[in-house]
Amino acid sequence: MVERELSGTDLCLVMSNGVVDREAYQSLYYLYQPIIGVKALGLYQTFWSEMIPGKTKSQYISHAELGTLLGFSVDEFKEELFKLEGIGLIRTFEARQAAYRYIYQIRVPLAPNTFLNDGVLSSLLFYRVGEIRFRSLQHRFRTEPLPKNIVDRTVRFDQVFDVKAGLASAHQPKAYAKQERAVYEFDYSFDLEEMKRQTDRFLPRSFYSKAIDHLLVKLAYVTQSNEALMAELLNARFRHEAYLPMTDAEKQERCKQMMLSAKQKLSREKKAKVASLDTIEVGDVEATETMESTHPKHYVAKLRKVKALSERDEELIQQLIIDYEMSSGIVNAAYYYALVVKKDNRFSKNFLLSIVDDWKQKGYVTASEALAKTQEQDDLIAKKQEQKQERARQTVGGRRGRTSNTNGGPNPKWLQEEKAKQQQYEASKKASFEADVPDDEEMERILRELKGN
Repeated sequence: MVERELSGTDLCLVMSNGVVDREAYQSLYYLYQPIIGVKALGLYQTFWSEMIPGKTKSQYISHAELGTLLGFSVDEFKEELFKLEGIGLIRTFEARQAAYRYIYQIRVPLAPNTFLNDGVLSSLLFYRVGEIRFRSLQHRFRTEPLPKNIVDRTVRFDQVFDVKAGLASAHQPKAYAKQERAVYEFDYSFDLEEMKRQTDRFLPRSFYSKAIDHLLVKLAYVTQSNEALMAELLNARFRHEAYLPMTDAEKQERCKQMMLSAKQKLSREKKAKVASLDTIEVGDVEATETMESTHPKHYVAKLRKVKALSERDEELIQQLIIDYEMSSGIVNAAYYYALVVKKDNRFSKNFLLSIVDDWKQKGYVTASEALAKTQEQDDLIAKKQEQKQERARQTVGGRRGRTSNTNGGPNPKWLQEEKAKQQQYEASKKASFEADVPDDEEMERILRELKGN
């Protein structure tokens, strides 16, 4: 608990930063009160009652007087004050060299919509009041959407008010051309509406969006899951969180993690359903038609000559299809290129991702196009490397053969003269060296002189 020195004789000044309206009072009673309690709410309202009419501050008042109005001791006053501070309804400042010691600034409550969209506050309220009451509060403060099949006839600002043309054009949004990138078509026979009907009991339709729908279809394809299995996984993962405010990015990340950990959570019956899909026959792995028409799960399993993929491969395939937005043909081609063409037995994940990233930047759409273009590039690189090595061999061979006659004919006259001079010089040096070396008799004389005989 936070420690703060408070005494009954301390004088304080109460100030506000706004006005509490009807919407703020509803937020206080329905949303804040279940969290902070009745006593803290009473202290908050007492602070408001001390305000001078028509002004945003109060007269000086002591903690003892406030406690008398509420029937609080100093410790109870401190406890309820901390609750108001923690939830953001009160800010406390300590004055220096003033007639009063503390300033309590009353803050206007958050609007209901803002409160319910706050991740921390809404989660705390959810666990305080329960799911049924929380849904009721969401429904109470829900903003009704506009009816369908209507046309917006509202006039613009510049149609009513006279502004300069230059000023008006300066505020027009500019359209920037987006970089053209490869577009991958995605087609999978998965009944999304049927899956949603099976989740209606636990998940509201507002949980779904276009981005979430697209992701779920992709995840179902990657894991080869049917509508019932996907609905069961979603119900188990989001049944307690679906009514809490979450961004699409948060939902997408949790859906991905849900599928990655689904293997451990699946029952035997569901595992049998998934395992039955592994009996699909895969054609020639070197044919691009097989790459385009086969699910990566089955293609890579046959390419690796295993019955079931490792968790690492399953996670990598999901990453390539979901995050990199690659087609099945491109994923299969990338695995074929890494394992067969480059013979990457240790299989570096970074190497595979670099291949896919390069293909995506170059806009390859089909497996045949990607493999053909990459083979052309590899051939060109190999040819340049061979030419470089050939030049290196010629250079080294030329240096080694400069003193020899490669044609087999007689040496030129100048070379013969140089050779004779070199031989004569070496002979003179040898003779000079031999002359400087003493013979046996000279060695004996030298030894006798050294011994003093």
